Amino acid sequence: MSKKAISISTHDLEFIDDKSAALLLNTPKSARVILWVIVLFFFIAFIWAYFAKLDKVTTGSGKVIPSSQLQVVQNLEGGIVKQVLVKEGQQVKKGQTLLLIDDTQFKSDFEEKTQSLAAMQADSLRLNALLESVTVNKSTNKTEWRQSVHVTNTPPVFTAAFKEKHPQLVRRQLNQFTGKLNNLENQLSVASQQASQKERELTETQARVTNIRNSYNIALKEYNITKPLADEGVVPRIELLKLQRSLNDTKRDLNSAKLQIPVTQAAIQEAGFKYIDIALQFRSEIQSKLNETSDKLSSMTESQVGLEDRVKRTTVVSPVNGTIQTIYVNTVGGVIQPGMPLVEIVPTEDTLLIEAKIAPQDIGFLRPGLPTIIKFSAYDFTNYGGLKGTLETISADTIQDKEGNSFYQVKIRTDASSLKGPNGEALPIIPGMTASADIITGKRSVLDYLLKPVLRARQTALRE
Repeated sequence: MSKKAISISTHDLEFIDDKSAALLLNTPKSARVILWVIVLFFFIAFIWAYFAKLDKVTTGSGKVIPSSQLQVVQNLEGGIVKQVLVKEGQQVKKGQTLLLIDDTQFKSDFEEKTQSLAAMQADSLRLNALLESVTVNKSTNKTEWRQSVHVTNTPPVFTAAFKEKHPQLVRRQLNQFTGKLNNLENQLSVASQQASQKERELTETQARVTNIRNSYNIALKEYNITKPLADEGVVPRIELLKLQRSLNDTKRDLNSAKLQIPVTQAAIQEAGFKYIDIALQFRSEIQSKLNETSDKLSSMTESQVGLEDRVKRTTVVSPVNGTIQTIYVNTVGGVIQPGMPLVEIVPTEDTLLIEAKIAPQDIGFLRPGLPTIIKFSAYDFTNYGGLKGTLETISADTIQDKEGNSFYQVKIRTDASSLKGPNGEALPIIPGMTASADIITGKRSVLDYLLKPVLRARQTALRE
């Protein structure tokens, strides 16, 4: 092989011994290429091992447990079985009807209460309308007492649905409203007429006082003219005495008429007060009835809600998605005792709960919220994969099994409740299936993974 072929210059050969020069001159080029390829491979592998990351995984074994406790369906009031709509082993959805209880008595009570409640609501509307129809302004001047009371016909307003459902009740309430308002207007009219009568009497008395005063003035003038003539003997003395008696009678009548005026005015004022008092008493009576009705209405509404719940509870529904495990009542017409168990349901939620055991030496880096991969022994992981989940809880202390082995108990919630089969069908996972949990606690490089045994051996080397 020529020197040119091996790429060794004459200048380079001058600085090496004969033996090394012979080796270099006789080494094939392909061997050196392979050597450099190996060196480059290990260099690239080192760089990759330094930067490539692997999951740090803590593994535990466990099993699937129900995500919620066994659900026992009961009925508060009990009753008579009307119809059983499910059977043991059947899958049910949340809210699905399981069985029916005879609701005849409960519906009867509910309808009766509904009618009473409607009547009470109508009473409340009518009484409110009456209050709005009668207003009293007590600050009005005493002489204008008629303007202090205002009566307007403002009938109660019922909704179209209420009218359609309770037409007779609505008519009865409207008639009562009209009758009550007419009665008030009649009382006010009587009081007003009485006051008007007194006002006419006052007018007549005032006119009478005026007339008597005029008569008195004339009689007084006549007496004053006649008295000098009687003193001179021109007119008989008896005539003067008659005039004096007539003057005294007229003065007495005038004083009596004057005294009658304040009495009549007081009677008019009293009639005005009575007029206002009639309206005030009416409002007070209506307000009292309205308060009583409101209290009863509130109590009755709460009672109505309770009765409605009792009617609804005659339809027994599933509280969760699950599988019927046990049915305690199967006989139509059978008696259900209050509070007795009717159906047991094993919940099947949209997620699974895995209970796993973790060795104490592996617990250090675990915390709630870590991502997890669950592998089920019933399904080959290489074919069907596993379920992703999240670590939820870690027991506060270690637990010992029957063999005396200590472990921490963790619970993992999966993101799904089933695996996918070859054709996309759901592969069911039921409580009791065994599984392994790979809890991802972090990342580490491939180099760290490869050097860990070496570093561990170094730490424990040369020790007894």
